[in-house]
Amino acid sequence: MYIVHEQKQKTNLVVTSIYLIVFVILLLLVIKPSFLNVQELPNIARIILFIVLLVDFVIFRSFFELKFRITDEGLKFGYGLFKNKIDKNNIQSVLIDSSRGNFFGYGIRFNKEKTMGFIAQRGEGLKINTKDQRSFFITLNDSQQALDIIKQRNYVSR
Repeated sequence: MYIVHEQKQKTNLVVTSIYLIVFVILLLLVIKPSFLNVQELPNIARIILFIVLLVDFVIFRSFFELKFRITDEGLKFGYGLFKNKIDKNNIQSVLIDSSRGNFFGYGIRFNKEKTMGFIAQRGEGLKINTKDQRSFFITLNDSQQALDIIKQRNYVSR
């Protein structure tokens, strides 16, 4: 697989900050509850909360950065563990669209038309329709550049 073009977009700073603040508070609750003026938790509760924090951290790392790649085989995009691949022969149409008013929140979302959105930040991105009737939206820093490369490589006619 040869990568022709790649864009990365980090998740919104506000979302990341809120997550980190909550993570630190919960970690303090597990490690040193007296710091938060809370009574000691039972050991089993501390163990369960610590395991939940570890799983939460792995998921957070997965959603920290959205990657979009144009390869010689097609398109690859997604967050960490949650990725999609579209073969170049399966692309029906690609156009520039906006996430504003279509998707609420960040991460992986669905809109009213059942388009699966990969939203790292609000704004422009590519809407990709496949020949097998699936639809995706990916926010990008430079949607026009990605669209031009997709058209240049003849992955889609329009």
